[in-house]
Amino acid sequence: MTRTAQARGIPSLRSWSRVEVTLAAVLLALAGISWLLSAVLGMPEMRMGLLTGMEPAEMSGGPAPFALFLGVWVVMMAAMMLPAITPFTIGVSRLVRARRKRGVLPPLTLGYLLIWTAAGVAAWAILRGFDAIDYSATSVRVGAVVLLVAGAYEFSPLKRWCLVRCRSPLALVVKHGDTVVRSRLGALRVGVHHGAYCLGCCWALMIVLLAVGAMNLLWMAVLAAVIAMEKVLPRAEIVSSALGAVLIGGGVVLLIAPGLLTPMA
Repeated sequence: MTRTAQARGIPSLRSWSRVEVTLAAVLLALAGISWLLSAVLGMPEMRMGLLTGMEPAEMSGGPAPFALFLGVWVVMMAAMMLPAITPFTIGVSRLVRARRKRGVLPPLTLGYLLIWTAAGVAAWAILRGFDAIDYSATSVRVGAVVLLVAGAYEFSPLKRWCLVRCRSPLALVVKHGDTVVRSRLGALRVGVHHGAYCLGCCWALMIVLLAVGAMNLLWMAVLAAVIAMEKVLPRAEIVSSALGAVLIGGGVVLLIAPGLLTPMA
């Protein structure tokens, strides 16, 4: 870890205690299980996307398909996000333990996942909208617009504001430390706050994931790596800017030449 990371409240790997290593191992093991489940449980409707050229499988509306989607979505979010938030959660755990309060990690992580579960409701509506578009030059152009919007968001002040707060356990504990110390419900609330900041960082990338096929493991891995770099590397704005440029470039190309992804007649 760099001095910049330590200044944000993320401890150096060399300074992690056995308890902290164990906690990190548990989070990463849960992430590994989630990746395995993502590969096994991925639904055809989630693999299908505007930019894949795959025909969507029929899925009727109703509570059962929605519940299935939401369950798979949460598993997918756990697979992608748990590795990225591991240094953050260890940092929060250490900062809070310094104030003599233990057992905050489970509610903290739960609060984080609650935010992404709520985001799954919006993702369901977006996916249903994507499913209604027949794969054609028009659908590719819609996907191109998604890339352009996501790329532009990477350069926005809101993205930078959310990213600063998502990356710093020290800032979060300073602001909400008393809440965490008082109760585990307070730790849950802090997890919700952190999850909201991270959702503010990543919502556009999640829409891109839906556009390319949500259960596409390759794209999941790429986005998970990008998200992890944004949260851990000292110059996260460079990662965001590079990603934004790639997304905008891809969007412009597909907007001008949608035939690159549409089948020849």
